[in-house]
Amino acid sequence: MSDAVADGVETSRWVEITREKPGHSSWYVERFRAMVAAGDDLAGEARFVDAMVARGARILDAGCGPGRVGSALAQVGHDVVGVDVDPFLIAAAEHDHPGPRWLVGDLAELDLPARGISEGFDAIICA
Repeated sequence: MSDAVADGVETSRWVEITREKPGHSSWYVERFRAMVAAGDDLAGEARFVDAMVARGARILDAGCGPGRVGSALAQVGHDVVGVDVDPFLIAAAEHDHPGPRWLVGDLAELDLPARGISEGFDAIICA
């Protein structure tokens, strides 16, 4: 079970895992890089979302990790903003998938207008 932090928001499970296993974020990124290198099809979720929204849709990729889904959506013409609590995963997204806007942030406390994002979204994904 997550412990509550001072402001009353529970610590995310991902933060707990990465505290317990400091190399976990790196392992996670390298796992997906290895699948890409092996030619695995990792765009299934992105194709599903793409089929449901109009071309050029604004999409929030909530818990985007290293950017796998958001990047695939951006490649087919969507305006993507990805948010993840883990700075290591966001750094990997920025490195591996330039283009979308990648932000470090806790979804439980996310204030996009404070980050300069005032437009709404056509879809929010969490895959």
